Amino acid sequence: MEELIFTQPDDFERQKQRLFRGGVSRLKILADFDGTLTTNFIHGRKAPSLIGALREGNYLSNDYNKKAQALHDYYKPFESDQTLALESKKALMTEWWHKHFQLLIDSGLCEADIADAVDNRLSNLRPGVIEFLSILEKNNIPLFIFSASGLGISGLKYFFMKRGLWSENIILVANDFIWGKDGRAVGIKEPIIHSFNKDETMLSKIGVAEKFSKRNNIILLGDGLGDANMDNGLSAAAILKIAFVNDKIRESVPLYREVYDALILNDGDFTLPLEVLKEIINYAD
Repeated sequence: MEELIFTQPDDFERQKQRLFRGGVSRLKILADFDGTLTTNFIHGRKAPSLIGALREGNYLSNDYNKKAQALHDYYKPFESDQTLALESKKALMTEWWHKHFQLLIDSGLCEADIADAVDNRLSNLRPGVIEFLSILEKNNIPLFIFSASGLGISGLKYFFMKRGLWSENIILVANDFIWGKDGRAVGIKEPIIHSFNKDETMLSKIGVAEKFSKRNNIILLGDGLGDANMDNGLSAAAILKIAFVNDKIRESVPLYREVYDALILNDGDFTLPLEVLKEIINYAD
C-alpha cells in the first residue's frame, strides 16, 4: 500500500490554495500529541503513550495496572463502536476518564514521576516535527495541542521544555491534575478532555477561542478518527485534515478516508505537513 493517500486530490489542492491566499496571519494548527507529533513505533515496537510511559515505569501502586486494564477493557469498545451515538460516546468517555484519573490519584501519582517517565520512557517526535515547530514559533502561528492523556499539561509542557522546544505560541488543551504540597495528585481540573470532545468547546472553556477566532484557516493533524473533529464549532474558511494511520492499516484506511483529506501511512514522517506549512510561508513572501 502506498505511503501517502490523498482522499480527494482536487479538493486537497483547492483547500491548500485557500490556505496560501489566507497567509500566515489567518493560520492556526490543531494537533493531537500521542501518535501524531510522536512516532507510534520505536525500533519496530509500539511506542508508549504519555500514560503508557508512566504505567511501564512502575511508578504507581501494585494494583494500578490491573485496575486500569479493567477500565480499558470495559470502555474501549464503546470508543470504537461505530453504531453508538456521539453523545453516548462522550458520556461514556467522560465516565471512563473520571474513573481513571481517580485511580491515578489513589495509586499515588507524583509530579516527579511524570518528569522521570517523560525523560526515560517516552516515544520520539516524528522526523520533521522539530522544524515544523520552529517555523511556527518564528512566524508566531498558534499551535493548539489537544491531548486526553493522563499526564496532561504537566507532562506535555515538561516534554517540550526538556527538549528546548517550548514557545509561547503553543497552547495546551489537555487534562491536568491539582497537586498537593507533597507533589502528589489530589484532584483533577475540570472539564475532562477525552477523544470525542477535543474541539472548540474546550477552547472556549479555557478562554482562548475568541482570541484566535480571526485565524480561521486550519491545518488539522491527528491519528484517531475522533481527532478529525477537533475543528467542530470553529468557523473555518479553509481546512486541511491530515491523519497518521499508524496501525491496522488496511482495516483503518476506509474509515479514515471518510473524515481526512490526506493519510500518511505506516508511521510516516512529517514531510507533508511541513511542505504545506513552508508553501504557505513562501507564498506570503
